[in-house]
Amino acid sequence: MVCLSYRGYWTSRGRPSEKGINLDAQAGLEYVQRLHNEQEQPKSADDDPKPSPVLVLWGQSVGSGVATNMAAWDKFPPAMRLNGLVLETAFTSIKDMLGALYPSQWTPYRYLWPFLRNHLDSLGNLDKIAQLGRGNGGPPRITLVEAGRDELVPADHGAQLERRGREVGLTVERKIIHGTFHNDVMFRPEGRKAVADAIEAAVATSRDGTKNGP
Repeated sequence: MVCLSYRGYWTSRGRPSEKGINLDAQAGLEYVQRLHNEQEQPKSADDDPKPSPVLVLWGQSVGSGVATNMAAWDKFPPAMRLNGLVLETAFTSIKDMLGALYPSQWTPYRYLWPFLRNHLDSLGNLDKIAQLGRGNGGPPRITLVEAGRDELVPADHGAQLERRGREVGLTVERKIIHGTFHNDVMFRPEGRKAVADAIEAAVATSRDGTKNGP
């Protein structure tokens, strides 16, 4: 497991921005690839190299937007297969969140989206993920893990992501952890199990060689 400390978060220096965080995530992915390449590849009984490792991207809240940015990255390392994408308490886009956080018609912020520097458009990324995945062993399985009482992200954001994912032919599973708030999902056994099940499904899909269908 590789956990990233994006610029401006935790102990990392700098100021967070979508462009900079994308660079951090890309560097993390390149590190994983380099680490795998440096390790001796075990041989199977017939002396053929074993399959590539299973790769799952997991993002929470803002991190879910970074995860979909990575999955939709057109320079994603061709030697690496993205098997799973876990989006915890995900929102559709920052533009949509402006309307959710400032719904009043008298609040100007919701009208300032044309000036946004950061977009984190997960809804739009789903189309790119579906397109890029077709030529690389199939697109990743997507698991949406929602907080049942999310005080920040409206419930319809998860429903929109699920619906759009299915429309473009992705395998999407949506799990709601009832009684949890935005940052509480992993404190519940049901939340941890949802992520564990998503990883297990990605592993199983990789091993049996089947492609993810709608």
